[in-house]
Amino acid sequence: MSLSTLVQMRPRTDLVVPVSWLLLPLASYLLWAVFVVAWWAAGAGLGNGDLALVVSVLGIVGLAASAAASYLVYALVNRANLHSSRTRALLWNAISGLESRIGTAGQGALLPLTSAEEGFYRLSRGEHERSAVLWALLASVPIVGWIFLVAALWFLSRDFAKHCRLEELVLEDVNRTMKGAGLQGVSVRNTPIGSRDVLGAAVIIASLTELLSVFLLGPAGGLVLIYLTVGASSLIWLDLSIRDPISHFSSHSQFEPDILRSLPDATATADNVGGA
Repeated sequence: MSLSTLVQMRPRTDLVVPVSWLLLPLASYLLWAVFVVAWWAAGAGLGNGDLALVVSVLGIVGLAASAAASYLVYALVNRANLHSSRTRALLWNAISGLESRIGTAGQGALLPLTSAEEGFYRLSRGEHERSAVLWALLASVPIVGWIFLVAALWFLSRDFAKHCRLEELVLEDVNRTMKGAGLQGVSVRNTPIGSRDVLGAAVIIASLTELLSVFLLGPAGGLVLIYLTVGASSLIWLDLSIRDPISHFSSHSQFEPDILRSLPDATATADNVGGA
C-alpha cells in the first residue's frame, strides 16, 4: 500500500469521537442506579404493584441504554486499533523508501535509519490489537459491566501512551535520516499522553475501601457505594479517552504530508508490514 493511500486513510482511522456520546453511558449509569433503588424498594415491600411494572420497564430501558453505551467502547478501542495499524504501515513505508535512497548518502543517514528500523521493530512488537467487540460486549453487561469498562479504558490508556512514546522515537530517527539524505525533514511534535495509572489505582483503592464499608452499611450500602465510584470514575475516564488522542492525531496531520512530499512513491507490501 502506497504512502499516499495511507495518508488519505487518516480521516477514517483517526476519528474524533463527539464528546456528546458521553450521554449514552451517563444515561445507562443513571438508569441502572434508579433500577437498583426501585428493585430494592419493591423487594422491601415499600411500593405497590405498580412498582414492579416500573422495575420491569427500567430494566428494559436500561438494557437498551447499556447496548448503546457499549458502542462508544467499541468506537474507542477500534479507533486505537485502526490508528496503530495504519501508523505502522506508514512508518514502514517511509523507512523502506529511505532505504532505497541513502545508498550513497553516507553514515549521516545510515545510522539514524538503522535506529529507526530498530525502533519500528520495538513499536511493532509492543503493540497488541484489542478486541473491540469483546470489550464492548463485556461493558454492556448491566451494572457489572462498569468494572469491565474500567479495565478496557485502563488497557486503552496504557496502550496509547506506549504507542505515542515509541512512535515519537521512530519519527525522530526518520527525521534525522531524511535530513541526512538531503531531504526535507518532518515536524516532530512532542505530544505525550498519560497512561492514567494514577486514576486506575485510585479507583481500585476506593473500591476496596468501600468494600470494607459493608460491615457498617451492609451489603447493599457497600455495593451501592462501589457502583457510584466505579461508574463516576468510568465516565471521567471515558471523557479522557475521547479527548486524549486528539493532540496526537493533530500531530499526524502535520508530519504525514511532510513524509509524503519527500517520499511520494514509497510503497511497502503488506507482508513486510506484518512481518516487522
